[in-house]
Amino acid sequence: MVVPPPPVAIAPAAASLEELREQAEAAAEELEDATAEYTERQEALEEAQGELVETIHELQQTELELGEMREPLAQLASTLYQQPSAGPLGVLVAGDLDEDLQTQSYAAKLSENNEVLIQDATDLRDEQVELAGQAQELQTTTQLEQAALGAEVERLRTRSEESTQALTDELEARGIDPDSYMAAANCDPSKAELASGYPNGLLPSEALCELYDGKFLRADAAVDFLELNVKYIERFGENMCINSAYRDLPNQHRVYAEQPPGFAAVPGTSNHGLGQAIDLGCGIQNFRSERWNWMETNGADHGWIHPAWAKSSPFEPWHWEYTR
Repeated sequence: MVVPPPPVAIAPAAASLEELREQAEAAAEELEDATAEYTERQEALEEAQGELVETIHELQQTELELGEMREPLAQLASTLYQQPSAGPLGVLVAGDLDEDLQTQSYAAKLSENNEVLIQDATDLRDEQVELAGQAQELQTTTQLEQAALGAEVERLRTRSEESTQALTDELEARGIDPDSYMAAANCDPSKAELASGYPNGLLPSEALCELYDGKFLRADAAVDFLELNVKYIERFGENMCINSAYRDLPNQHRVYAEQPPGFAAVPGTSNHGLGQAIDLGCGIQNFRSERWNWMETNGADHGWIHPAWAKSSPFEPWHWEYTR
């Protein structure tokens, strides 16, 4: 019998976005685990179904064997009915002594064979009853387990949809794009290891994760930035504005050519080419503004800092780097 896990309670409207997201992710994980269990149990049920088919086949064979026995058994019963006093030996005794002795010998053999036949028929009938019971039990168990597992997956699917919808409704109520908000949940930070050994600006796409607005960072930097952005959204009600994130080598050459000497890193040396730097706007680019100060206070908790060089030479209050 499948024992359902305790339900994930959906937070009230007053819950934070982070709490709602955690609940949606937990419900999705529950559904994923239950689906995996359902698939595993389905394989076991298919094996049980195979046993059921074999059992039914054996049952059919016993039916055929019993059918073959019915005619000789019926003949024996008819003979005994016609000569009840003589029994099997008296039925066939007739003529002279030699004939009588030969007939008695044959009748004795016939009687012995019929006794074996009757016992075989009895054994087969008992086996038939046992097989029928096994088949019924297997079929009932299979159907019950299938129904229980299916109902559990359906319950968790509904729960996952409800928790995701609660988060989506809250995000939309605050004017936040749900896709950009949930990007962190879709990024595996361990993929950052795939960038090892690759040149600056030539990182494989598998090592990167998308933020929003078509911007990318190395996977671990992306997850930490998106988690920081969650806090920023709760404070300011909108995403951080990203002007630049990962820059491949051709884009580094473009930026270098557009800037006066000394205002952009030499192509192939920029932290942007490592997927570990980001340029921010919408107020964060203004040194010591409320939003810049917020970023300075909270960014380091997620690995993002404003480097010392960017405070003076060259002065780039919009530039932040990932240090983990």
